[in-house]
Amino acid sequence: MVGHRACVARFLRILYHSVSPSPVICLNETAFSLESRPHVSLAGFESDTGSGPMGLFLHGFRSNAGGQKALALAAHARGKGYSWARFDLAAHGRSSGEFENQNLSGWLTDALCVAHRYAPRPLILVGSSLGAWLAVLMARQSGLKVAGLVLVAPAFNFLQRRYAELPDAVQGLWRAQGYLSVPDPYGAAADHYRIRHDLVEDAQRHDVLSEPIVLPCPLVIIHGAADELVPVSVSEEFLAHVSAPEQELRVIPGGDHRLTEAIPELLAAVDRLWAGAVRDQKMSA
Repeated sequence: MVGHRACVARFLRILYHSVSPSPVICLNETAFSLESRPHVSLAGFESDTGSGPMGLFLHGFRSNAGGQKALALAAHARGKGYSWARFDLAAHGRSSGEFENQNLSGWLTDALCVAHRYAPRPLILVGSSLGAWLAVLMARQSGLKVAGLVLVAPAFNFLQRRYAELPDAVQGLWRAQGYLSVPDPYGAAADHYRIRHDLVEDAQRHDVLSEPIVLPCPLVIIHGAADELVPVSVSEEFLAHVSAPEQELRVIPGGDHRLTEAIPELLAAVDRLWAGAVRDQKMSA
């Protein structure tokens, strides 16, 4: 069992790469909450001018809407006069929900529920790690006008990719029990998390690396050259079969998975896509 837990701990490194402090409200932001699905109440913050594009930040697994990138984006949006929102996925931050009951489909439902608050306005989606995967899935949904995607260290397909690396014995145990109980690296010594096998099974239904992907908007990916959890090759593999009006991969020398050192590049990418969304909105008015 010790060996099994060591293997799972390696699997979980990408999941637990970043735990941020509890979200704090920024100047000019308003707190909001909404029910996205049964037993899930989402908590978030927004600063909305009431018209024009809307920006939405999607955080990573076991992070929340109070991380460095999220706060930098909120502050930048305030200074630029952009409408902006950020929220916690179910079982993260201030949002409710039991972690062991969550999967990618549920988090996608959460994200779409928030995004539809601002429809039919054009959306600029900024996703980090798992949030980047969600942003791509959102952009492929009908009913939303996604005008731009900025993806930071996108962890496409990471659940099924890491699962495939586990020994057969660990995979079999996980399937047989339906879950694995593993130590929480950020909790007390006796704290454990239950990871349901459904998390991996569901992720396989959202594969974005095995088939052509058509996106309706410009795409910027920012990836660290020294990312220890998701190699740059994942972004390169994604771009190899993506069709988008514009697409760009910015590799940050020495950048790790958190990429907090790349916040200036992130903000610049948002500004460029924002200008394009405003221009397109005026042309279609």
